[in-house]
Amino acid sequence: MKNIFFILIILLIYSCDLTEDNKGSSITENMGDDPISALDSLSQNIVNDPNNSNTYYQRGLYFYDEGEFDQALNDINRALEVDSMVAQYHYVKGNIYYDDKRFKEAFSSYQKSIELDEEHVNAILKLSQIELILKNYDLAIEMVNKALRLDPMNPVAYYLKGFIYLDARDSTTAISTFQTAIEVDPNYYDAYIILGKVYSDVNPDFAESYYKQAIEIQGENIEALYNIGVFYQDYDRYLECYPIYDKIIALDSSAYFAYYNKGYVLLVSDSSYTEAIDQFEKALLFYPYYHQAYYNIGLCYENLGDLKSAEKNYRKSLEINPQFDLAARGLSRILE
Repeated sequence: MKNIFFILIILLIYSCDLTEDNKGSSITENMGDDPISALDSLSQNIVNDPNNSNTYYQRGLYFYDEGEFDQALNDINRALEVDSMVAQYHYVKGNIYYDDKRFKEAFSSYQKSIELDEEHVNAILKLSQIELILKNYDLAIEMVNKALRLDPMNPVAYYLKGFIYLDARDSTTAISTFQTAIEVDPNYYDAYIILGKVYSDVNPDFAESYYKQAIEIQGENIEALYNIGVFYQDYDRYLECYPIYDKIIALDSSAYFAYYNKGYVLLVSDSSYTEAIDQFEKALLFYPYYHQAYYNIGLCYENLGDLKSAEKNYRKSLEINPQFDLAARGLSRILE
């Protein structure tokens, strides 16, 4: 499991929440496609009823959904000034702090939410999530178990519990707990993805099975497709990579990582240097700072005998990342 523990922290801190709570997306959906009209409507509700805490709360959810954390926090605080006894307001305030990486303030807000509603399962799970980030594993397990006593069929709780065991280096219990999440909710996409990642290095057959089940649930999810594409690539199953990366590109023509990986496969498996250069250059159209792409273009040109073009691309790679050893060695090699 070479990268799984790094992936864990990224998933916890920088990606979507583990808890399944409403961030307010339904507000904008119910008000049409024009965000300005939606905001105007929410603001007018406040003008019409300035002593109604829910009007501030609803606009706060709108700003939160748009990633405008300062404005969201301002509105939630105004809602709390009108009515400080609503657990959900404190909970959403905690979510704003959490997403802004202000974990101490988030923790306090979740605690206040639970003081007002002892059965607020999502708030309890978010406390567990913060304890996990702090690597307080016993406290994290204690909180998630509390949530499960309140809601024994909560798949998110089992999913989070699996992460706790995984980060504590107990992969056996982690796997069992992720599998329980799937037993509770057979369509729990995220659990299939993480099981695929966990098994990738230890049981390729299981990993492939979990990735395929994730694709069955969300067949056009680029993450699911990319994961199985990389899995095939890691096990030198190159012919199976091409349709996966092609599908990703069909879904998102700006998916630079799919162009790059397709180029890499063309380079290492087929020695199709000209075709590989074309894919790497497409990747660079959408991500101009992709130093590995410049390096691989240089490597292709070197193999084609075009040392001038190879030198140009090795130098470009080093310009972006002066510490990139492969490019430095490539440049040294052709200048000998």
